[in-house]
Amino acid sequence: MLKKFRKNKFAFSLITSIIILILCCFYTVFQPILAQQNTEITMGQQWLQHLEEDLNPWWLMETAYGKPVGNFPSFRCDNGDLVNPSKPCSAFTKLGDNYGYITNNLDKNYIVSQSRQVYTYCVAYHLSGNPKFLSLAKAGIDWIRNYGLDRENGGAFSYLKRESRQSGPSVLKRTSQELAYALQGMAFYYYLTQDQELLPEIIQLKNFIFETYYDPKLEMMMWVPKQVKNENVTNNWLKQKKHLLSQLDQIYTYMLILAPILPEPYQSEWKQDLLNLSSSIINEFYSPEYNTFWMEINNIGEGKLPTDYGHSMKAFWMIYLTGKLFNNQRFIDFAQIGASRMLEEAYDVESGLWGRGISFDENDKGVRDLDKKWWVYAELDQMAGTLSLEDSSYVDKYLKSTVNWWLKNMVDHTNHGVWNLLTWPTLEKQLPKQYHWKNGFHSHEHALVGYITSQANQGEKVKLYFARKKGKEKENIKPYYYTGEIVDINRSPMPSITDSNLPSLSDLNRVIVSFTGIK
Repeated sequence: MLKKFRKNKFAFSLITSIIILILCCFYTVFQPILAQQNTEITMGQQWLQHLEEDLNPWWLMETAYGKPVGNFPSFRCDNGDLVNPSKPCSAFTKLGDNYGYITNNLDKNYIVSQSRQVYTYCVAYHLSGNPKFLSLAKAGIDWIRNYGLDRENGGAFSYLKRESRQSGPSVLKRTSQELAYALQGMAFYYYLTQDQELLPEIIQLKNFIFETYYDPKLEMMMWVPKQVKNENVTNNWLKQKKHLLSQLDQIYTYMLILAPILPEPYQSEWKQDLLNLSSSIINEFYSPEYNTFWMEINNIGEGKLPTDYGHSMKAFWMIYLTGKLFNNQRFIDFAQIGASRMLEEAYDVESGLWGRGISFDENDKGVRDLDKKWWVYAELDQMAGTLSLEDSSYVDKYLKSTVNWWLKNMVDHTNHGVWNLLTWPTLEKQLPKQYHWKNGFHSHEHALVGYITSQANQGEKVKLYFARKKGKEKENIKPYYYTGEIVDINRSPMPSITDSNLPSLSDLNRVIVSFTGIK
């Protein structure tokens, strides 16, 4: 019996040793994988990492600051160098004749790009709390207020020459879209800081736009001025037209973010204007047949179909958010249904990516354009993220695939920043990374909306940084275009700015706000 026990004990020990060996091998092979899964960053953290590692370094190059700081250059080479107008870098020399609006203007700094760069630095501060970004934004605003606003005729210039600072063009050649973007940077800075010194400038410029471009008979904003001081409208070289962006970009650049937080009587006035412009977009520009928006309409109501999904999705997004602001179910349902249909159309199931739009062949047959235009791609992600707050299936259906591809392919991993246009399927890079209509605005908004909606979907707090004077820390705090419950506010003195070339923020506190229940 003792011999049998010893034999069984030996077998038991052998089996035990084999099991332990197998477990050790399993742990050796799979432990790194399990550890990686446990430490995998969330989508919200992924957006913050994208901001810090991919986007911000492009705007922290000294070549982005301008001379003096705040006079931001509109054009830079793909490695971040300044463009020499007399000897441009390859990103600009390889452009064809169709891009004269870029290559013929390299000696100018545009107010649109100046204002968009202010917005860019504001978002960088909003997500990181780094005071340098807010100070850079303030420098940009100071420059626009000192040189970019037309104090004689009203409104803002379109550009200033880089060397002479000669302004242009004449008032009659400035569009309502350009003026809307002139307000964008100041609007976001006011949203962050409640800087009362800016409010009169904002109100004055907004009033100028509506007085000069809004036609009450047509109940819409016009493309060029209907009347201006000191100039004859009948000699206007630009064709007057009913343009989608005349309405849409007033909402997008400054009205929607400011209307909920302005003091009276401005808040009520702006909200009514939001309703009027949104109604005009639906009634005049929407095509039920194509589930898209006309870019332009002429006097007999004929339309011109946009060639990308971006403008139409932006219209759906603004109408949806306006509906949320007013609890207007008609707007909400209209935009939600239309946007959902367009997202399905824009999504290429085979590649798991967004297309750019519909192009038409010689037989007028619509063909989906699968090239990747940075801002169109961002708008589609942003709408999908917004709708995911009501229906989380949009994350798995679209965003996990589209966002990962963006982070891998749309980013310049060598010199930072985001590419402009990638052809499909070769991913050949087209157009410069920075010129007067391509700045940091769309890429940084993409990160901001992505972070907010991802955190909300994951059940995590949304942490955003504001800057307020003492005693004003709680006033008009909201998470960008959305609403949410404030669960925590921390205040501390704004860290000092060591760069003497940048404006001081010593009169402001840094305010960290955590939100839940984002809608």
